[in-house]
Amino acid sequence: MSSEQTAAITPLAINTFDLGQIEGIPICFTDAAALPDGTMVFTAVAEDTDDNYNDGACAGAAVGIVDNELLCLYPLERPYKVEGVNARVEGDVIRLLLVTDADDFEIPATLFSATIAK
Repeated sequence: MSSEQTAAITPLAINTFDLGQIEGIPICFTDAAALPDGTMVFTAVAEDTDDNYNDGACAGAAVGIVDNELLCLYPLERPYKVEGVNARVEGDVIRLLLVTDADDFEIPATLFSATIAK
């Protein structure tokens, strides 16, 4: 196959997840990281906007784990707009690095660390 030819990749499955709402705003995925057992850690925010491109105020955020179903969802205490996650398993915990996006070029991103019991 030459570099000019491409074939569509067919997904094996498509799952939908209802992550709930915060103040009437749907919580939507922002990033995910695969774990060795096939599950995924994800970040999600409730962003007050009508589309996926234009930013809006962040009403809240969460991290969680999915497989073929939602396994857990942990709301963050403060409404940081978390848009990136790195995850690694160490024994009985999942160590996370979370990065924020304040939607303002004058405000630098913030890096947080957290753990989730496995």
